[in-house]
Amino acid sequence: MNAAAPSQVVIFGLGGQGILFVTKLLAEAAVVEGRDVIVSETHGMSQRGGAVESHVKFGGFEGPLVRRGKADVTVAVDAIRAGDAKAFLRPGGQCFVNGAPVDGARALDALSIAQELKAPRAANIATLGFAVAAAPEFFPRRDAILAALERLSPPKAVEANRRAFLMGAEKA
Repeated sequence: MNAAAPSQVVIFGLGGQGILFVTKLLAEAAVVEGRDVIVSETHGMSQRGGAVESHVKFGGFEGPLVRRGKADVTVAVDAIRAGDAKAFLRPGGQCFVNGAPVDGARALDALSIAQELKAPRAANIATLGFAVAAAPEFFPRRDAILAALERLSPPKAVEANRRAFLMGAEKA
């Protein structure tokens, strides 16, 4: 599969973990590349730590939601959502999880990266960097994501977010 091939990604987490920011970041990077992109978010009590998930489709898709068993890649920013992430994967799809290793998923301790950077909210970006480096064919190009990251991050968080993304990518 080449970088411009259609792909379906679902991102899982809890309210306050920056799932919607990651979604916006991926959408912005896809637009910069001139790719079609559709996003959809579903969330409950997101401001109180409730479940949040975002569906991102790159390419010529019509509907916004990824069906269970059809995602090329899933990313769980919190290991508590790993079961949900695995349920959305197609056979042969790839699951990436922040936290302890989960059967059938690749794990990264993104919280440690965020703590090392003294940027506790950057675990989502480190997890994204890990997934993008390990499965680049399903995401916009790394340089497009980094450019979007610089445009969308709050000024005080730009450098920490950039470093978190790159440190996550190094672990892939």
